[in-house]
Amino acid sequence: MNFLAHCALGSASDALLVGGFLGDFVKGPVPPDLPIAIQDGIRLHRRLDAYSATDPDMRASVARLPAELRRFAPPFVDLLADHLLALDFAAQHGEPLGAFSTRAYTAIDAHRRLLPAGAERFFDAMRDFDLFERYRDFGSVGRTFARLMRRLDRDDVVAPMVERAAAQYDALARDFAVYYPSLKRHADDWVAARVR
Repeated sequence: MNFLAHCALGSASDALLVGGFLGDFVKGPVPPDLPIAIQDGIRLHRRLDAYSATDPDMRASVARLPAELRRFAPPFVDLLADHLLALDFAAQHGEPLGAFSTRAYTAIDAHRRLLPAGAERFFDAMRDFDLFERYRDFGSVGRTFARLMRRLDRDDVVAPMVERAAAQYDALARDFAVYYPSLKRHADDWVAARVR
């Protein structure tokens, strides 16, 4: 899962959603000076990352991608999950993607003072580009994955990964239809038990 899924799965409150967004920017111990609900959002983000890493249906998606590139497949599947979620957002979360995007961007912006510099820069670009809406386009998966691989100097990985995903698209979508509701139940259960 990438930013859309983490924000959506933490959308029980604005602060939890902001923590879901921050999960990729806060490393190490959760900062104790953040509001408790934002701390919980970061913890939920980490919990979902750990859960998805071992979920058999997400692992099935990873196994559909080129074996020789397997170590790069999990982040690709995370991006693909956001694409598939964007296409099915209203069915999964009961509101149109556009309405959720506006709500999420507004919530994050309202907590801007708490964002690390890198998160603030990314958020501004994400909102200005309307990343959540752009996830509807399968091409956005390849472009975002290309940016990730460029940082690792592995541009060679992008084309074979995207080509295999396009060939396996229907099967990958069926995997998503199984694992995303499972992730949602896991998140809902955690929030019900944990969040104060």
